[in-house]
Amino acid sequence: MERFLSILHWIEDGLLALVLAAMVLLASGHIILRNLFEIGFTWADPLLRIMVLWLGLLGALAASRDNKHISIDVLSRFLPQRARDVAQIVTALFTAVIAGVVAYYAVEFVALDREAGVVAFAGLPAWVFELIIPLALGLIALRYLTIAGLHLRALLGRGSGA
Repeated sequence: MERFLSILHWIEDGLLALVLAAMVLLASGHIILRNLFEIGFTWADPLLRIMVLWLGLLGALAASRDNKHISIDVLSRFLPQRARDVAQIVTALFTAVIAGVVAYYAVEFVALDREAGVVAFAGLPAWVFELIIPLALGLIALRYLTIAGLHLRALLGRGSGA
């Protein structure tokens, strides 16, 4: 399982780096072509918007890997360890439920765009590029379920005197 997770993390990091590098190159090339030669790619702007979506969701997925999302943590430093564990379990479960619900509706959104034949650019179907939405959010939901389980195990382990 550990090997699988390290491969998954490597793929996530690789995709994140690849999308970022491609965005920088495409945007720079497009700007240079437009400003110096007054030509450009008609598909560059829509593709860049899609790449921003991918970059944001892949970044959120990478942040969820180690529970590194932005959080407002005012009370936990004042709580005893057991109460802190309970708060972390509730927070992780809440995050998992919200991400799961959004992933569910994202699947419906992608299916509707597929049925309607929505085109992103250059005749390519939009639903292919939108698949990142339910995939990333579903993985985030699974990760936060795992985080909640780890905190629950820690809480139960401390409660039994171990």
